[in-house]
Amino acid sequence: MSVLDGSGTLKKTINLIADYNPIDGTIQDRDGDGQATVGILPIQLPVSPDGRSVVVANMGESIIVIDTMTDRVVKMLPCDAGCHGANFGAKKGGGYYAYVTSKFSNELIVVDTDPNNDGNLSDAMIAGRVSLVSDSSVPADDQISSLAGYGGQGVLAIPNVYNSWVKNLPGEWKEQLTAAQQDPSLRQD
Repeated sequence: MSVLDGSGTLKKTINLIADYNPIDGTIQDRDGDGQATVGILPIQLPVSPDGRSVVVANMGESIIVIDTMTDRVVKMLPCDAGCHGANFGAKKGGGYYAYVTSKFSNELIVVDTDPNNDGNLSDAMIAGRVSLVSDSSVPADDQISSLAGYGGQGVLAIPNVYNSWVKNLPGEWKEQLTAAQQDPSLRQD
């Protein structure tokens, strides 16, 4: 994964498979930082609205959390087969959740990249799961022919709290966000 500065110049490269041996499939913490990294086939890599973290949805059944202050992988979490779609949404009381879907699973995984809001992302965790199994009682515009709830969906969290969008939210949505969610430049590091 390439890290670019504001002008588009390459700043650093993060090896998402540094600790993976493709010959025997073993995972080993090669640099001794206490975090084995296995980001095989990354699909979506959204940056949080405050620019503090990146989540990497990997087809190789993992979710990688990267701290943008250090440009280092700080956590690897399990993901269902075909880990695919990812995006961020506001967390009540401040911060953000990352939402991750998988192609071969009917669940959405909710990741809290900073559960205690202390700025240390190494305690990132799976905060919950949401079933995506279709509900036949919900009106639809057509019949599902097979594979109801089949995963791999993209994710759009409502309200959209990325900078350009959050500024134009209706008042009733905006008032539910913290000041830092409404204006990420207020973030304290």
